[in-house]
Amino acid sequence: MWRWLALGGVLVAVESALPLGLGRDLLYLGFSVGAVVMTVVGIRRHRPVPRAPWVLFAVGIGLWAGGDALWALFDHVLDIDPFPSVADVLYIAAYPVLAAGVRALARARNPRGDATAMLDAILVATVAVAVLWILVIGPTFESPETDFLSAAVASAYPLGDVVLLMYLAYLAGDTRFRSPALRMFALGIVVTLAADLLFALVDYLPWVGEGGNSLDFLWLTGYLLLGGAALHPSMAAAGERQPGLALTAFAGLGKLAFLGACLLALPGTALVQRLLGEDPDSVELAVAGVVVILLVFVRMMVMTRQLVRQSDRLAALAASDALTGLPNLRLFTDEVAVRLADPEQPRVPIMLVNLDRFAEIKETLGFRVTDELLRAAGQRLAGVLGDRGMIARVGGDAFGVVVFDHTMRSDDLATCASQLRSELSEPFTLSDVSVSIDGLVGVAVGPDDGGTPTELLQRADVALSAARSRPDRVARYSGRLPADGTLTPHLMSELPAALASDQIVLHYQPQVAVDTGQVIGVEALVRWQHPVHGLLPPAAFIPAAERTGLIRPITRAVLDRALAYAADLHADGRRLAVSVNLSVRDLLDAQFPQEVEQALARHGVDRSLLELEVTESMAMVDPNRSLRVLHDLAELGVRLSVDDYGTGYSSLAYLQRLPVQRLKIDRSFVMGMVHDSASVAIVRSTVELARNLGLTVVAEGVEDDATLLALRDMGCAVAQGFGLGRPVPADRLLDVVDAIERRLAGVLADTLVLPQQVG
Repeated sequence: MWRWLALGGVLVAVESALPLGLGRDLLYLGFSVGAVVMTVVGIRRHRPVPRAPWVLFAVGIGLWAGGDALWALFDHVLDIDPFPSVADVLYIAAYPVLAAGVRALARARNPRGDATAMLDAILVATVAVAVLWILVIGPTFESPETDFLSAAVASAYPLGDVVLLMYLAYLAGDTRFRSPALRMFALGIVVTLAADLLFALVDYLPWVGEGGNSLDFLWLTGYLLLGGAALHPSMAAAGERQPGLALTAFAGLGKLAFLGACLLALPGTALVQRLLGEDPDSVELAVAGVVVILLVFVRMMVMTRQLVRQSDRLAALAASDALTGLPNLRLFTDEVAVRLADPEQPRVPIMLVNLDRFAEIKETLGFRVTDELLRAAGQRLAGVLGDRGMIARVGGDAFGVVVFDHTMRSDDLATCASQLRSELSEPFTLSDVSVSIDGLVGVAVGPDDGGTPTELLQRADVALSAARSRPDRVARYSGRLPADGTLTPHLMSELPAALASDQIVLHYQPQVAVDTGQVIGVEALVRWQHPVHGLLPPAAFIPAAERTGLIRPITRAVLDRALAYAADLHADGRRLAVSVNLSVRDLLDAQFPQEVEQALARHGVDRSLLELEVTESMAMVDPNRSLRVLHDLAELGVRLSVDDYGTGYSSLAYLQRLPVQRLKIDRSFVMGMVHDSASVAIVRSTVELARNLGLTVVAEGVEDDATLLALRDMGCAVAQGFGLGRPVPADRLLDVVDAIERRLAGVLADTLVLPQQVG
């Protein structure tokens, strides 16, 4: 395309240098016909959408080319110089056709239109008509040498220019005018209109010459730019609808300067008339000035209304959540702050509602489903709350609630919280899947629980953490909450630094072979050695880590340190297996088995000495993905075990599919064995089930020797619990192991008669 434009530029120079005659006129005609051909080729090659504007451009340029051909015929074949003629009909007809194409293109780019841009375009047209009427059209009609028809035809040219200029101004002002094809097209129109204007002012510009031949280079340049615009690849997207807010018309400094020039055109015209020795047309200038002032006034009113609407829209966007349409954290905190500062509001109850298992659902089903879930959950919560308060999305999967009724009692708050949580427990039917979740609700009341929105949110988050262990999944903030719960908001932000500074440490709990009393392995249990709060248990930070995604680096740190310790034990002659708990995110990560293999190789630990523990519910989040990861781990040669067996799905069919070697019976069943025959029956049946499946049973929660002996009599292989040995740091483990083995040597010689089973 650029080569053709360069060649065209050379030919423009050649045409201007040629003497008047047939050769020059044929070259001129070649430009106009070539512009039509280039436009048609561009349409066929780039297939613009919409196509209609460019077809209109081709027709308009074709009308100009037809006029050029007729003039060449009149001049060189018929040897006549008629005016007006059929050629004038073609020339003048081109202007509304081209204007229609420009308007269609502008409408395609911004279907809603822009009133301010149209007012700007009308302002430009008004000024142009006034100037042309004073300098060209009026004198033409007043000339005694010109009949009415000739004057009308001569005036139609500048008026056609004005119409085309008006729609071009609208296109440039209303949309994002960045397309190279659009810019080239607009420049071609402007150059052509400039040539027309100079030709119309021939009486004031003697250098133009009779017939305007000295302006040929402008008309030819216009043809060249119009054809080149159609050949540019960007013309295909020139009519695409522009995203976002419509740009304010003439918002740029250049466009403002252009408007200023239009406003100065009227006094400039009077000055030109004065310089030419003519009396200014005061009446025409006054009328045009009044019209321009009215247009500017209307434009300012429309623009002010647009700015107010845009300001309101931006304010709404700034205060609302883009995904759910609910108020966002900013509006929520503002509302809480206003109510806390209101002396007539002695109590400001708020709630924090969290979607449980949201991270697992996101890992399994992806962002599209979770986005739908958040929108649906927000609608449900808003429907339940009604006009009793305001609900906002305050981040991630958390929703904040401000209760308007400051007289609401604690029981009523608990009822409201339970209603919100119950609404979330109903299955969500999304676009192509049904999703079941649970809700957690933390309640805090200001100013007792916090004097600022931030403090209240922190207290509600603390209550939210406590709600995880409550049967009803609802908790009210209390100063009597466990210390690990009150630290949750701070710990969430301190976890990354804790990982980097080795504050995450491991304690090891021995696992004992029930038949011999020998310690055969240890379970690595994570702790946080906090510099301020001391040693924190997993419940203080693991839930937060699961919500924020930090559970992944924690698991990897635990795995690495546990294997390093296993290697040290082996070097000291102690062949103890080490077990590590996994998270649901690990089971959904196809790269995790490779990471485990690399860690084993890095520390030189026998693969059979590593045991990885998963829960039934974790494996059920996404069974297909989980099974693939578990099978890959099993192929490495590591041992796999089901932790807390009996508290999850406990599906025998599903258990048969898991490539596990061990079942860890949940402590709740083991701890009740001595005094509860039902617990005995559950444990015995689990041991028998495991034996039939070829699995080893590990009993957790052994609190006393009687339970240990009962497990031995049932045929349970391994036991673990506080009654055998508590979790201890690595530097104390071997002493604890020796003490356990010495003590159990005598204990296992005893016998125990179990209670009778019920039924």
